[in-house]
Amino acid sequence: MIVSNDPAVASDGPNAVRHVGGLAELAPVLDLVICDLWGVMHNGVSVNDRAVDAISRLRDTGVASVFLSNAPRPRYHVRDQLMGMGMPETLTDYIVTSGGLARDAVRDRFEGAKLYHLGPDGDRNTVEGLKVEEVSDPNDAEVILATGLEHRDVAMHRDRLVGACEKQVPLLCANPDRVVHVGDKLFICAGTLADFYHDMGGPVEWFGKPTPESLRTCVVERGLDTATPGDRILMVGDSLQTDVAGANAAGFGSLFIAGGIHREEWPHAIAHLKDQQLLKADFHKVFGEGKPVPTTMCKSLIW
Repeated sequence: MIVSNDPAVASDGPNAVRHVGGLAELAPVLDLVICDLWGVMHNGVSVNDRAVDAISRLRDTGVASVFLSNAPRPRYHVRDQLMGMGMPETLTDYIVTSGGLARDAVRDRFEGAKLYHLGPDGDRNTVEGLKVEEVSDPNDAEVILATGLEHRDVAMHRDRLVGACEKQVPLLCANPDRVVHVGDKLFICAGTLADFYHDMGGPVEWFGKPTPESLRTCVVERGLDTATPGDRILMVGDSLQTDVAGANAAGFGSLFIAGGIHREEWPHAIAHLKDQQLLKADFHKVFGEGKPVPTTMCKSLIW
């Protein structure tokens, strides 16, 4: 699954975005909510109590939910992290991570291969237990599993990757996010590095959002019929480039949480509302031409 580095392909969206007051307005016509974590349920430091309340109330109505995270680590790590921040254990039973999907790909297709882990030591649990031969130089690898950066400056990775690029070694991106907020600080993620490798001419395979496969995995995870109509499935997230693009590509509805990484544009979006709708042309004026358009939006996830 070598794909373009443009996640907005086939993700134009509707002609207008409806502004909603909360998840309660949408729940009656839904079978499943796929919910992003970082930027919606927590900020990397603490959980969003109102978002936790919203998902709890959603489940009380009988609508299924699953968390889909572009975390480059296995689901058990994310579950422990969530509970450590104060999320009730009862809400952490269904989690799909991009790191877990990347591990599955290595396990299924690269058994015994020479693998280079590109990322910090803190992500070691993503490669631990895999039946591969780890190498210390990406130029010696047959596959690269990228979970994060090794240098603050993305361009500093060029010399380490040029040999692998020339040999067309595939880079599996276990975290498609380009940036993430930790509290009020912004950090670069593996997605930016994958873009860099792609621009160098290297093949990149993406896991997690915005690939439609990652969203469809969530349908199977919750035991729903894969033929469930797309308008009865809602992707909730704060990233146009990953959450909304993924929903559009999968044919699902989306609830754009505009107070996340796009928080600075939110006041301008509100100013352009007409009858609680933001026309597609105005949406692009505020958030950028060509950006994927969601079906609904609100500032933060509340019931």
